[in-house]
Amino acid sequence: MSMVELMVAMAIALIGTIIIFQVFEVSEGIRRTTTSGGDAQQNGAIGLYVIENDLRNAGMGFNDTPYAGCNASAYDSTRAPTNFTLMMVPASITGGGAATAADSLSIFYGSQYLVANSTTITAAMGAPTSNVKIIPSGRYGFRTGDLLLLYEPGAAPVCELMEVTALPGSDEITHDATAYTLDWVSSGPVGTTSRFNPAGGSHQFAGVGATATRVFNIGNPYDANGVYNVNGPTTPVYNTYAITNGQLTVASKFSSAAAVPIADNIVHMRALYGLDDGVNNNTVTFNAFYIAGDGIVDRFVDAPTFNAMATKPWQYVAMIRVVLVARSANAERPSGGGGCDTTTVAPTWSGSALGGAPFNFQTALDLSADPNWQCYRYKVFETTIPLRNWIWKSS
Repeated sequence: MSMVELMVAMAIALIGTIIIFQVFEVSEGIRRTTTSGGDAQQNGAIGLYVIENDLRNAGMGFNDTPYAGCNASAYDSTRAPTNFTLMMVPASITGGGAATAADSLSIFYGSQYLVANSTTITAAMGAPTSNVKIIPSGRYGFRTGDLLLLYEPGAAPVCELMEVTALPGSDEITHDATAYTLDWVSSGPVGTTSRFNPAGGSHQFAGVGATATRVFNIGNPYDANGVYNVNGPTTPVYNTYAITNGQLTVASKFSSAAAVPIADNIVHMRALYGLDDGVNNNTVTFNAFYIAGDGIVDRFVDAPTFNAMATKPWQYVAMIRVVLVARSANAERPSGGGGCDTTTVAPTWSGSALGGAPFNFQTALDLSADPNWQCYRYKVFETTIPLRNWIWKSS
């Protein structure tokens, strides 16, 4: 074999290698695009499923809608800081504050599986540590460890979280900030220490007669199907969903833990209130008659619009519309060697088409906060979830 023949063979092999790697590059690009699209599909579906599951339970345990909107003062010795608030609404939206900033969504519901209706107190509390006296029949299903929401109506309503530490007699509730016994545990009495009662006692509820303080039982944080377990499956839920560093995260007010990620590569979220308040703002076109409380949504509004209302119509919030934007995990190369052109137009959703101020600002899915946003592929996931507990209201 001569040198010329060897060089020709090497040239042919090199050409073949170049062709093979070109084919491999195209194939690998297709594989990456397919895989990234699959990841975005999976992450978006998981994130929306978790939010939807919480929204379907929203309002459970305190769905006397006329009392909605109160910021309940709460205390938890395991938290830092120990004092916090719980808004007595099934779901509340916090606007992102800019077209590029995602909304956050808070969802609240109880977990009491025996009693969902409220009861009332029958006597004023003589001191912050005094027992709470309620209608005897209203105490059915109450257990030590249950968490109560007490609401005293008036010009400046007062509401507060309280932990049951004893049930003396037939109509009293003790709420000490000391050790007590969970006498319902199937494996035998178990001692615990009150987490949710401050040492100085509670607000002195004095609701009597027409202004009776309402008492809502929202579940037991120690119950794991009859066995003692801190943060068992019947713990009340107050979850806040937000977008943090490209992840959908959730933080619980009944847990001292930090927010935890649920789904990766979620880059935007928007949410709207669906109101059955009889007002037409041209966002619901299928409705011919706009009547408050008739069970048909009359309009959708964003968080800034809702928060700007002098009297917020919490009793008419019938559903929440949510959208998540999921992104592919890997950036793709520009097709022409210049700037990114994988996605040239920002994604949209049905809320973006509402039109007119202030909706254009708050509902836009603006991804330009990331200068390389056009290098990725996106999938939009949206749904509208009825707040069934809030629609049914308390019986």
